[in-house]
Amino acid sequence: MTFFRRTAVPDVVKAVAVAAGERRIAWAATPDGRAVVASSRALYLPDGTVLGWDEIERAHWEKPSLEIVELTEREGSGRRHHVDLDLEHDTDLPETVRARVSASVAWSSHVKLRPKGGVRIVGRRRVGMEVLDWQLVFDRDTDPQDPGLRAQADEHLAAARRTIG
Repeated sequence: MTFFRRTAVPDVVKAVAVAAGERRIAWAATPDGRAVVASSRALYLPDGTVLGWDEIERAHWEKPSLEIVELTEREGSGRRHHVDLDLEHDTDLPETVRARVSASVAWSSHVKLRPKGGVRIVGRRRVGMEVLDWQLVFDRDTDPQDPGLRAQADEHLAAARRTIG
């Protein structure tokens, strides 16, 4: 018979105040002993930043560093958070972060714009919402302020909303 043991939650992790209704699902410590906590709704970073899973464009793990890029209107231009993790203790935080960010994307499609450029139309799940939250993420070389490109992107977004919901 196999028994599963739960690891006791360290005090530094308990000290991270997650919002009501959330539960801690993974955590890790930084080399200086601060906690990084993944909850059912968000990622809590040591600097006090709290990011909902739908607010993260990308998460990248390369030992010992976890890099988080916040979602913005232009691909890759969001605020970057770089957190080194203490590798002395085994943690599933990086895998949990990646899985939660990926799971927040319900629908994604890239479309070309004319005369050049492109935009990704993304329908993201938000905790507590039944309908998708739609976002436009313009390619790095595409100006989201260009009225012609913006109009095309908005047309594609409207079509996605009608089709997907």
